[in-house]
Amino acid sequence: MRILYLYKWCTFGGVERVLINRAFVFKKYNIPIKMSIYFYYKGVINDFKKYIEKYNLHEYIDVEERLCLEKYHYIVSIDTPEAFNEKGLKNLILEYHTPYEDHGSYLREVPHEKVRLVLVPSAYFKEVLKNRRPDLADRTLILRNFVIEEAFDRSNYHLPEWSLNPIVSVGRTDQLKNPHFIVKALRKFRNIYGDKIFFCVVGSSVDEEDFIKCIKKENQIDRVVFYPNIKFEKIGPFLRQMRERKAVFVSASKGESFGMAVAEAIYFGLPVLISDIPAHRDLVQNNEKFLFKSEDVEDFINKLSNILENYDEFAKEILSLKANLSPERFLQDWESFVKALGGKL
Repeated sequence: MRILYLYKWCTFGGVERVLINRAFVFKKYNIPIKMSIYFYYKGVINDFKKYIEKYNLHEYIDVEERLCLEKYHYIVSIDTPEAFNEKGLKNLILEYHTPYEDHGSYLREVPHEKVRLVLVPSAYFKEVLKNRRPDLADRTLILRNFVIEEAFDRSNYHLPEWSLNPIVSVGRTDQLKNPHFIVKALRKFRNIYGDKIFFCVVGSSVDEEDFIKCIKKENQIDRVVFYPNIKFEKIGPFLRQMRERKAVFVSASKGESFGMAVAEAIYFGLPVLISDIPAHRDLVQNNEKFLFKSEDVEDFINKLSNILENYDEFAKEILSLKANLSPERFLQDWESFVKALGGKL
């Protein structure tokens, strides 16, 4: 089976990670599926190609340089409205991953007759889709995301020895990912509980200056450490070392379709403290110990203090959630997807 994915911009972010993970699963279980991706805007496409080559995934995933729809059995658009302007394209499969309604407003314009199926990452997102486009509800299937060991390097990632506990965030530093809240909360934590922690930020954003202004305003410039964007394959070694340093993974994101960064932290055994949004709630199976009320500083610092004081207990509990991130769950969903297309896995 050959599938073409149409995606707007190659950022080597969460969407690319999801597709790479699928390629690893197809390779691991010898499933004869070839995915190609056409990016309307190339971005960091060369880095993406190098990753595919490094891990010998070319039989299962590659990059399509020129759009040629006839070569493929199925065409999938991942939140890319441009796909619906392609001439002669019918029976399109839509993967819908947009948590913010304004960003996903294109869905209102999608022609009903062009959509064969809609794929969403969770039961919650299935309800979101139903509310936004009731006429597509009966064509919607869940295709869950996962984490797979093969996607990560087995090398060590060198981190210094710190006297303070690291509080870690991986992702963009814009207002939607909301690390600004974490900085404000850590200032209050420091005032109440003393100088025990620092904030380790992995990632960047086009409006990074705004985040730096926030750090300076909260007088936390000496307690925030920036790491450059870490390559996909190095995230695993980085998180393993952070677990050795008894780090807590945090996210104050205002919306996620899945939360890959949080999922990877759980997979590598880091206790998490994350905003109470549906995607996060699903990742921790509604465990309130790992969730804080959005924008509630008191709730955040109280729960963070509890995690730090009982770190080993929380680390053990977080690993019990790892089974929910297994590739096997994805394969069950994939089989249902293939059957809906009239084929066999």
